[in-house]
Amino acid sequence: MSGYYPWQETHWRNLAERLAQDSLPHALLLHGPSGTGKADFAAEFARSLLCQQNQADGQACGRCSSCLLYAADNHPDSHIIEPEKEGGPVKIDQIRALIADIGLSSHAGGYKVVIIHSAGAMNIAAANSLLKTLEEPPAKTLIMLLTEQLSLLPATVRSRCQLLRFNLPDSAIAQNWLAEKLLENGGNPDAAPDLLAIANGAPLIALADAEKDRPALRQSLLEALVGLAEGRLDPVKVAGEWLKLEQPMPIKYLHGWVSDMIRLRQVPASFADNIKYKKVLQSLCRDVELQKLYIYLDRITESLQLMAQLNPLPVIESLLIHWANMPKQKTIMQG
Repeated sequence: MSGYYPWQETHWRNLAERLAQDSLPHALLLHGPSGTGKADFAAEFARSLLCQQNQADGQACGRCSSCLLYAADNHPDSHIIEPEKEGGPVKIDQIRALIADIGLSSHAGGYKVVIIHSAGAMNIAAANSLLKTLEEPPAKTLIMLLTEQLSLLPATVRSRCQLLRFNLPDSAIAQNWLAEKLLENGGNPDAAPDLLAIANGAPLIALADAEKDRPALRQSLLEALVGLAEGRLDPVKVAGEWLKLEQPMPIKYLHGWVSDMIRLRQVPASFADNIKYKKVLQSLCRDVELQKLYIYLDRITESLQLMAQLNPLPVIESLLIHWANMPKQKTIMQG
């Protein structure tokens, strides 16, 4: 990626102006749904902070020595923290090593930039260790934490960061961008609306689905979820089928669907541009208490972390058995 996405322009301009006024916060918490480009935005803004010859709009030049080092993942003032395994925790040793690094002087004499992916995966010890740095940050240092769920981070950490919400983009902007990308990749730009509907409006998920031909797979997994709700399918057998897929993809889809159920219960007008999907969600969650959906979502989040450490089959089985036994009305997939 080079540059920010069109739906991120407001965030970019605001941060570029604050940088020009030397009023940039020491910590940003980028949060919002998956597929909105939080990680790409953080990487691009980090590149701009380290660039020696920024353009007028604050974007990096791409040609200076700092940009070349950054492009090669070799810039000494750029620090990336992420779980050692997908779905695993961010450990205290990682945070301690980071703190030691950013406590030193900048190698290039400018900013030091930190990006913490899956910040909600920090264990308690790691979060507490980072808290001390957030309270007394080193000069000319920007720490960017990324998460899909603010609730996964301690309130003490959240309160010491400036929140930057990444919402799903306007449908017209998302469709135009996706159609252009599909055309560049030799795909059918007319498929953009349907791909976005399947991805619930998340452009990057829609693009990834198109590249991996995933829409049909997502639909079949959702149909399995309905079959479990109706009692037509055996959760143990379904778990065996899901195990054959790339992990933890089906559980990430499950996380997204339950998140959408919660969103629909709280904002009934949601998903107006995808009536078919909305009807399925309504039938799935109509007779399930909102609190139970939240509890189940927390369990899915914990399971995603466990899958990086344990045999995934019993984890998947447990989740699907739980879902199959949650009280709900009989549902019928609309054709």
